[in-house]
Amino acid sequence: MNNIVTPQFHKIPITLGITGHRDLREEDKEILRNSVRKIFQFIHTNYPNTPLQLFSPLADGADRLVAEVALAENVQLLVPLPMPKELYEIDFQTPDSKQEFEQLLEKAQVFELPLLEGNTTETVRDYGDARTLQYALVGAYIARHSHILIALWDGIPLDKSGGTSQVVQFKRTGDMMDLPKCYKPQQHGPLDVPDTGPICQVVTGRESGEPLDLVGEFKVLLPNNEDKNHLEDLLSSDLAAINRFNHDVTKHVNCFLLQRRIINGQKYLLSEKRWQDLLTLSPAFQTMLGVHSTANTLARFFQNRLRRSSIKVLWLTAAMVGLYGWYSNLENNPTILIGYLMLFLSAAGLGWIAKGRHYQSKRLDYRALAGGLRVQLFWHLGGLSDSVADYYLCKQRGELTWIQSAIRALNIHDWVENQENLETIHQKWIVHQREWFSKHAQRNQRKAKKWGWWKKGFFTLGVVSIVGLLVGQFTGTLQSGEMWHNLLILLIALAPTAGALLHHYTEKMAFDEHAKQYERMVALFSRASDELKNIMTRLQQVKDDPIASEACQKAAKELLFELGKEVLENGDWVLFHRKIPLELPKMG
Repeated sequence: MNNIVTPQFHKIPITLGITGHRDLREEDKEILRNSVRKIFQFIHTNYPNTPLQLFSPLADGADRLVAEVALAENVQLLVPLPMPKELYEIDFQTPDSKQEFEQLLEKAQVFELPLLEGNTTETVRDYGDARTLQYALVGAYIARHSHILIALWDGIPLDKSGGTSQVVQFKRTGDMMDLPKCYKPQQHGPLDVPDTGPICQVVTGRESGEPLDLVGEFKVLLPNNEDKNHLEDLLSSDLAAINRFNHDVTKHVNCFLLQRRIINGQKYLLSEKRWQDLLTLSPAFQTMLGVHSTANTLARFFQNRLRRSSIKVLWLTAAMVGLYGWYSNLENNPTILIGYLMLFLSAAGLGWIAKGRHYQSKRLDYRALAGGLRVQLFWHLGGLSDSVADYYLCKQRGELTWIQSAIRALNIHDWVENQENLETIHQKWIVHQREWFSKHAQRNQRKAKKWGWWKKGFFTLGVVSIVGLLVGQFTGTLQSGEMWHNLLILLIALAPTAGALLHHYTEKMAFDEHAKQYERMVALFSRASDELKNIMTRLQQVKDDPIASEACQKAAKELLFELGKEVLENGDWVLFHRKIPLELPKMG
């Protein structure tokens, strides 16, 4: 399959959602359009490398006004329908309203939300509690999946289930009246803070209410009940990190070698048939697959750059020590000092470039992003509707918040569309990861052992040099100024320094710690492989028994779910590496 890699396809979008009144005042509409346009333009100006998406269910009023502005500003329109289209259209009372709805649908990516448990097409057909709950679901869905919620709202709190006020409350607190608990943000304990986000309120009057003086004015409502009045308060480090990732995609993904790695990275996750049918899968799944492979490729790219920079800095530092020893013990030549200065500036420059271009943080973050998306993809392929973003530990969220936010924006379908068979998941995820971790555990063990021997060798050489110099001086066989005397002086300075530099390098690269972590992951995936093979064997034995087959499928899903959680919880290596950032070796 000739799958074309394009930068736009593999970027993480900033997602915006809309909630608002249906009965807008006609005289306010142009003011509101201008205000909403300013929001889109402001976000695009501050995050120029990042595509924007808007979630709108296209109800009358605010939903459609904002959708029209979004399309005019080249923002992708996503339409989550709260129920089957023919039932939803009952809301639109006039032919003009239905025609407007159809015209907007033609310009959007449309998908239908599943009915809540207990609801059926019959119960949501008529106005009542079941239909109202579907409105609440689509409002909560938009609030959950949007980085920023735009609210065309008068600011008056009401208790109407699924109404604008309730959606705003849900975005700020993670709670909505009448919404089942399973659709609310996951909390891992009473002290866990729910995953929420900012709201940009555009003050909006209602046809059924009194005219307002501040129509079109902005208020930024934050999760901690703090209110601001400037669009700048919508900016965040999480969105900046997403924009930085997208900038790297634009800058580096056009390289042919990286493109091939990205394509191969997508291909290995899927069965041959699924790969051949890739373009028929949901656009959201394709984007998530592409971002996973791109993040994985960029993580390797920045890791290689970091390693090369680190090795160059270490060699330059060793050369500086050699020149210093030469100057202080052998020859007081100013040229040596100039050489020392040039080496120092070169090493400092390389360190400054590595730090300024964020090699360390990018290789860590992008690998963590790829790991989270890998779990999410295989959960989907395994028939699970859970969101990875809900299962990061509290201690990880401070470091991984932008990754959690990115995964939620990419995972716009919280239900299964592309389920694979268990054998494919076993081979493509569990066996592949077990072999990957096993290979890299052995590689890190070899590196730790090799560099350990080199460290011991350099320190031993230093000791031998000191002993040799002492013996030579006591026996009178070495005189000051002789070649061997000078050589031993240099070795006394250089050998322990080289050992110390290698110790610095191996400590920062954490070969031993990686090997131990990888061995734990090998054990985890080995246990999962054994358990899943037992389930698949049992499934073959009971394939003619629907009840037993369903029980096996349920057991398989539970296993994949627990495996995914374990993988996420073992993401502590990111926190570990942040505690030991790569730095220039300190002299003296």
